[in-house]
Parts: sequence; structure tokens; C-alpha cells
Amino acid sequence: MPIYEQQLQIGISHIGKDGLLKLGPAVDILQNATWFQIDTETALIDYFRQNHAGMYLVSRQIDIHRLPAYGEHVTVKSWVTNCDRLFGYRNTAIYDSENKLCIGAYATGPFVDLTKAAPARISRELLDKVATYPALDMEILPRKIPIPPNMAPQPGPGDPLRPEQILVQNYHLDNYGHMNNARYVDIASAYIPDDFRLKRIRMEYKKMALPGDLIIPYVGRGEGDALIITLNAPEVSGAQDQGSPDNAVYTVMEFTKK
Repeated sequence: MPIYEQQLQIGISHIGKDGLLKLGPAVDILQNATWFQIDTETALIDYFRQNHAGMYLVSRQIDIHRLPAYGEHVTVKSWVTNCDRLFGYRNTAIYDSENKLCIGAYATGPFVDLTKAAPARISRELLDKVATYPALDMEILPRKIPIPPNMAPQPGPGDPLRPEQILVQNYHLDNYGHMNNARYVDIASAYIPDDFRLKRIRMEYKKMALPGDLIIPYVGRGEGDALIITLNAPEVSGAQDQGSPDNAVYTVMEFTKK
């Protein structure tokens, strides 16, 4: 079975005011290719349907060589690099018309029993039917992202003394009924300075945001000049540290400069 491949032209809804691919739409493109590739794994899809199972995302690393511009024709590829009974590991990449790598991503996701919302193990017989290919040549950083002690809630519009609170709406959701992981990136993008030229994004997903939940963005500085943005439940107030309970943090994102 060949590596999944899709031809795409960067459109007006993909770009920001600078004419370049925005981060949220970039994640949309990556995850669309991921699921189109999963659809080609017929044995795995049959298992999902028969057992009410699926896959969640626990981490993603995106290395940005350059952001494609409006009108560019790109090729999106997605493939499994490894698979065990609990997790799948994959690369998804965006190449330009000269086959140069623009964006390379590495993602980890567990198999899940959707009825119980609990981890599921797949059989070794099924594993043998999943095609794997060599990984991209990229440095893979740890899945866990340390949360520094200098995190501060971001003020809401019109009231600098009150933290912003974002209500999870139906239009934020994916097919599982949780906030789509690209929408987390959309929210975080509001806190990235315009002159912050991105080299890498890491995302660690800790807790599912559901309709009606409130999200409070926190921003701080990590190692080097990295920007750390967490999206938290209201249980976390004031300064945050690594002792914050996991159930109070929806996602942790690290943005690294070039």
C-alpha cells in the first residue's frame, strides 16, 4: 500500500494577513491527510467500526521550514512510521512544487474504546496489516512539555483585570464531540507576536474540552526563547507550576523561534 498523497492548492481561507498559511489551517491540512490515510487501512477501519473504537491524539510536533503562500500548489503526504498494540506513530508532511519540505510533523495517538473512553489494545494480527514506512529525518523531542512557573492568564477584551474565558461551542468540535485540536492552535495564535518567526510547535493534549467548557489561556516563557501557551480549565487561577493537576489543563503548546 503506497504512502497516502494529496495534491492541494493553498486557498484564501488558509492564509493570514501576510499571505502565508496560518497555523490552524496548517493543522487542519495535516490532520485531514492523517485521517484520509487511516481510511486506506481497511483492516483497521473495519476493526474500528466493529468495536466502536478509534484513535485520539496525545501529542504532535510540527517543524516549520517555511509556510506556503496563497496560490501555491503543495503535496501533502501521511504515513505510519511505527505501531504497537496501544499507540500509532506517524509522519505527515507538506512539500512544495519542487518537492522541498515545507512542514514536517510527527504525531502520537492511542487506540481508544470509544464506549468507555478508555485505552484499547489491538491484536498483533491486526498490527501486521498496518503498513509502515521510514520516518522523516527530524529531531523528535519528548512528548511531555514542562510548564514553567511564570505562566499568567491573559486578560479578556475590555477588562485587563479579568482573565479571558473562551466558551467551547459546537463549531469548535470534531467528529468525536471534543474540541478539534486545530482549534486549540487557533486560540493560541492570538498570543503569538507578529514578529515571532516559528521554527517548531509542540503540542501535548491532556484533557478533552467539551461543549460548554470554559478555556482560560495562559502564556509564559520556557527554555531559551520558547513561548509556552496553555489552555486551562477555570480550576487553575493565578500562577501555574508543574504541580498543577492534569485535569486542569486541556493542552500545553510550545512555540520555538527560528
